Amino acid sequence: MKIQCLVLSVCVLLLSGCSEQTASEGSKPGPNSTYRSIGVVAPRHYDVWVDKFYIESLSADIGWRRPFGIVSCCWKSAPLSGAEWQTTPELFLIRWFSFAEQQSYEAVIKLENPDEIVEKMKEPAPFESFGEIAVRPRDTLVLGLAPGGTVVLWIMNRGENAIEVGRYQAKPYDYQKEGEDYTRRTETYLEREGDFLQKNGIRYDGW
Repeated sequence: MKIQCLVLSVCVLLLSGCSEQTASEGSKPGPNSTYRSIGVVAPRHYDVWVDKFYIESLSADIGWRRPFGIVSCCWKSAPLSGAEWQTTPELFLIRWFSFAEQQSYEAVIKLENPDEIVEKMKEPAPFESFGEIAVRPRDTLVLGLAPGGTVVLWIMNRGENAIEVGRYQAKPYDYQKEGEDYTRRTETYLEREGDFLQKNGIRYDGW
């Protein structure tokens, strides 16, 4: 399917109404749990503002969204908050603003092997918890947003057992033409990370 068709599909989804994240009524995390979630992370020092995040299952004809807002720390780690897992996701539309770069990006991501990813998520993976080894499925699908528009997709329950299952490149767009203003949020960000950026610059490779 061409990218234009994917964008159109997501736009139709938006116009027809998307469901906001609600408290999951299904199973909770555990060794044999079927609990799943979707999250977004960014590298430390490189906070982003996720403006739009839409998820769609083309085969099940279901779409939903999650307004993440600010996303920070840490790369290749479990997210602090997640989007509801309604069914196997196949298509993502994500738009975000990079405070360090003062640049907005947009990515339309169509998973080529969603069923394989879901099967891998079912496999139990060990992790350390309070000095003991716990085991549970890699229940979280995580999108990492890096400088330069790099998007990395992992499955994990903790960063220590993350498996990369996809890598994509977002396209920049002019956020000012979209009527977006990040001036105040940028000022707050630079109060925390301005010294780091001045000393280290922006890292674009190695993500």
